[in-house]
Amino acid sequence: MKHNLTTAEKIHGSIGISAPAIAVVIALGISGLLDPYLAYVASLWVIYGLLGMSLDLVWGRGGVLSLGQTAFYGLGGYFGSVVAINFSDLTGNSLIWALPTGAVCGALSAAVIGYLIFYARTGPLQTTILTYTFTILLWTLSQSFKITIGEAKIGGDNGMANIPGMILAFGKDAAALEPNAMFATVVVISAVIYFAVRMLMSGPFGRVIDCIRIDGEKTELLGYDIRKYQLQNFMIAGAIAGIAGALFAAWSNYLNPSIFSVQEALMVPIYVLVGGAGTLSGAFIGSVLIGGLSFWLGGGAISGQTTLILGLVLIVLVVFLKNGILGALNSLWLRFLPDRNRAVNSIKPVTIDASVVENILADAEIAAGPPKSLETKNATKAFGGVIPVNNVSLKFEPGLPHSVIGPNGAGKSSFLKVCVGMYPPDSGDVLLGGENVSHSPIFQCVAKGLGVKNQKPQVFGELSIFENLWTAAFSMTRDKNKANQIANQILTMLGMHEQGNVEASALSHGQQQWLDIGMVLCLTPRTILFDEPAAGMTNEETRELSHLVRILAKKTTVLVVEHDMEFVRTLEGMVTVLHQGAFFAKGDIVKLRADDRVLDIYLGRRAHVQSI
Repeated sequence: MKHNLTTAEKIHGSIGISAPAIAVVIALGISGLLDPYLAYVASLWVIYGLLGMSLDLVWGRGGVLSLGQTAFYGLGGYFGSVVAINFSDLTGNSLIWALPTGAVCGALSAAVIGYLIFYARTGPLQTTILTYTFTILLWTLSQSFKITIGEAKIGGDNGMANIPGMILAFGKDAAALEPNAMFATVVVISAVIYFAVRMLMSGPFGRVIDCIRIDGEKTELLGYDIRKYQLQNFMIAGAIAGIAGALFAAWSNYLNPSIFSVQEALMVPIYVLVGGAGTLSGAFIGSVLIGGLSFWLGGGAISGQTTLILGLVLIVLVVFLKNGILGALNSLWLRFLPDRNRAVNSIKPVTIDASVVENILADAEIAAGPPKSLETKNATKAFGGVIPVNNVSLKFEPGLPHSVIGPNGAGKSSFLKVCVGMYPPDSGDVLLGGENVSHSPIFQCVAKGLGVKNQKPQVFGELSIFENLWTAAFSMTRDKNKANQIANQILTMLGMHEQGNVEASALSHGQQQWLDIGMVLCLTPRTILFDEPAAGMTNEETRELSHLVRILAKKTTVLVVEHDMEFVRTLEGMVTVLHQGAFFAKGDIVKLRADDRVLDIYLGRRAHVQSI
């Protein structure tokens, strides 16, 4: 998913892998030299870092602030301990029982909460409140919950005792690890999980999660089931938190309800903020820094002022290093790299080459089949007493561009949203290629051949031009090499092949419009819907867009929603007029311009408007 990286950029990318690896090697190297008590305490810092990384997955990368990570952490600790107490005597090794159980328990509990969050489409604030409430609920219940499961006894406020320590050896005589060996074990386990997660998030899955954080609607318009991705990411984070909880239980040999406490829940975001949200490794830096500072202060460096000094330090870090320690270091490093966005100045105005577009369309037809018609039958959508789409029956087929025009408030954009699936019709049907998609989710409509370009450009500003196109192409192909091929093909069409590494946010409004159109074409759509695509474009860009639409319409069903009649004229296609949400007139632009009734609804002359 990279496009002609410079040597400096390759070095910058490799640091993200090598630096954590070096840190792990150093930690293992000094593990045998540490004071046993310090090694014991440092093991807890690493466990907290693992817990923080689970939050960074859903918050820093996924954009969802969950205060429920300590809930999954606590459940993983309790259930992992119950299994370890009852079965570790069979093998000696306790971690082979506790860690998988903690992971499964954390993932399953996250699946339940995640399903409620993502499939109910709750907002960010509601998500934070729901996860926080879940944690508080477990904290309250655990204080009075008493049960005996085999040899394991959960005693409410008294907690659970006699939890096996970290035992790696097998056999009845196997003993728990000493503090220094325990520290090394925790570091190795955390490192394995970190690098596995990093590998996952460096691939297509992580790219989609990033896109959802930046613009969830656009990600779904690219054909991704964003709720499924969010739930999977939440479950992975829950599993990691559960493993951290099982490690904590083995570290402490004891659990009580405080593991679900408010203080525990609120410390996890602090680890992430201090280290750097979205970095994954930053949570470890945050937990070690905060833990080390607390250890130093608590050891008598500033007697009696531990909480005050720690609080002041955290405020300074969060206020002055808004992107965390790793974020600040990354920004500093980037200052020494060539500005990759400087190449944006060399992007030439888009000039559509008909032969290039026709080759793209030919490849699309091979990959996705022939064009598909789009039809609405008596489609109606109401919002209270307002009916923006009123009993509309229209059919659009390939051959010529189709335009839908009308004055402001005519229902043009609402009609398009009904066709796309953003507004499921209250009555009537929407047919794509003869198949009823009236109540299909957006991503399913896209998978069936629908491409949508909204009025405002929707690009992922944090990603490069190439990465935007690649993400769109991959949603249809699910093949990295094929996605590379399609993305490069569209880059060539846009005349941006030499600027593929430029961030999308550096593009002008018109260039972002073209990139958005390119992303739609990467989907190999059989039907394309444009909502005022020329908005904000220069006259030259508008002419090229008109040329592109006419070429596309030869091999694809194209529908353009517009209010600019001059742009519609250049499309040389069929035009449908909507007024007050209903069908009003249809014909070519010359005929409609001569129709006094059409002019009246644009100019507001009441003599004709009242007769509608």
